[in-house]
Amino acid sequence: MNAQSPLGKVGTSIATKQLEKFGQETKGVTSAVLLTNDGFQVASLHLNDESASKLAAMGSSLAAIGQAIAREASLKECSRMVVESESGVVTVMEVPDVSPPMSLAVIANDKTVLGQLLWASKECCRSLATQLKRK
Repeated sequence: MNAQSPLGKVGTSIATKQLEKFGQETKGVTSAVLLTNDGFQVASLHLNDESASKLAAMGSSLAAIGQAIAREASLKECSRMVVESESGVVTVMEVPDVSPPMSLAVIANDKTVLGQLLWASKECCRSLATQLKRK
């Protein structure tokens, strides 16, 4: 748990519990981090602080690249990025309607089914948005 989380202790606890549930229910997920759009770790799953901080920074960069590509392609916005390899996948997905703006970065192994991972990630983001608005 990041001591300087913009969500405070209660919000960070809510986010951590949601990530734990997501990790337990989603096949192939090896780690995840909830991050602010400026690249700071809010909550993480199965990562030490150093790794979570690195993933948060890289996830923020991927999200920014996706937004730039979407603008140049005259698309409304980029809601997610997917990086695939033979051994797994990394996704970065926007958490809707939260303040500060945040994204969810997920690392999954080759046991994951991409469509199921994307659906579960989107549901996790929706749940995070709903719970964080209530805190």
